[in-house]
Amino acid sequence: MDTNWLADFLVLSKRGNFSQAADERNITQSAFSRRIKALETWLGTELFDRSSYPVSLTPDGEVFHATAQNVLRELELNRVEFQRRNSDATPDIRLAASTSLALSFVPEWLHQIKQACGTFSVSIDTYDFYEMIELLGDGKMDLVLLYSKPEVPSFFEHQEFEAIKLGEDTMHLCTALDAEGRSAFDVDNPPARGLEYIGYGQTGYFSKVEDLLFSAMTPQDPTFVCTSQSGTCEFMKRLAHMDQKMLWLPACSAHDSIRSGQFALAGNGRFDTELEIWLYKKRETTSPLVEKVWTHLKSNPCTSHLEAFRLT
Repeated sequence: MDTNWLADFLVLSKRGNFSQAADERNITQSAFSRRIKALETWLGTELFDRSSYPVSLTPDGEVFHATAQNVLRELELNRVEFQRRNSDATPDIRLAASTSLALSFVPEWLHQIKQACGTFSVSIDTYDFYEMIELLGDGKMDLVLLYSKPEVPSFFEHQEFEAIKLGEDTMHLCTALDAEGRSAFDVDNPPARGLEYIGYGQTGYFSKVEDLLFSAMTPQDPTFVCTSQSGTCEFMKRLAHMDQKMLWLPACSAHDSIRSGQFALAGNGRFDTELEIWLYKKRETTSPLVEKVWTHLKSNPCTSHLEAFRLT
């Protein structure tokens, strides 16, 4: 959770007006509203009654108000000391990426960039999809690397961010294999209980991609039954293999598990979907190194290793 969400919450609870609160926080109203919604999603409850004017706190919002104040107060007491301790360790580039890309795509990609642009230090962090957008917008990240699909909104405001399409990947339907190499499920001969799969948590971007896949299915397609959810591909793979289930994985993440015999592609591609890999930054950046890397990636996305992940 981004602590800016707490400050946003406290300002809106004081102002009772989204427009005035956004002005006080010095961000656009759409970005402000998105951050309030992200906080409510993270908490799993509505904090404001939007049917009234001015907006007012719900009962859960009243309870959370004291918590937000206390958390921000404690953080502020420690902030200066922590900044002093870590000022010498600030990396040259701060990169946030989805877990699957951070583990499989980023290492070789960064190696290629450094060969062209010179050596630099970098921090690589993974967060919830929507939190990464906020971190980039707040200047706490220099670059954000994410999967995207044109039919599924990514909530990046074009006037605030620049983007480069680096390449493409495929999200495959996969089935676990047992120790003898037998598939957990046969899409063409599904069991009566349906095809059991591990799904993506509802706060993640891939859950929206799953929704798109299901919306395109017909009554003649088999029934899929979600047995567990997670937002992390690597955890999902382990769980799906242990429980002998199915799941959707981008090729970058699925590649090693399929080559090792833990999973197999399922459905002959009819339940697969194409993904794009995009890099984002704020339009206004003060880092010459970030601009140098960005300029290089515009003409050379450094994605030659993507071909090695292709499974079909």
